[in-house]
Amino acid sequence: MVRSALSALDQANKTGNYTVLRDLGGTTFRANTAARLSEVFADLRRQSLDLSVILVEEPVFTTPPVVAANGLLRIAGAAPLGRFRLDFQIAWQAEAGEWRLFGIVVTASQPAPAPGFPPKP
Repeated sequence: MVRSALSALDQANKTGNYTVLRDLGGTTFRANTAARLSEVFADLRRQSLDLSVILVEEPVFTTPPVVAANGLLRIAGAAPLGRFRLDFQIAWQAEAGEWRLFGIVVTASQPAPAPGFPPKP
């Protein structure tokens, strides 16, 4: 699910079309317009990072995945991204019998940590 969400964000950043990312979300996430999502991810998009590396790199979870009291599945982690470190926080909501994207925060920082990865909250 992490790879799928980050891959969808990567494709949205590369094409400038955030409708598929929005449509993968649950009701709450779909309340965002594609234009709003474009604004939210503008800084990440300007960095021209290839997030597709997440398809082959193993993310490291910085906190254990947890289903919170409000029913949201929350995952936080990081992955190496060339000379950068990709940090992510993703939440999904159960809707119509499947986990749908609720929210996603992704940042890239430099430099990437030495092997052994993570710290950096």
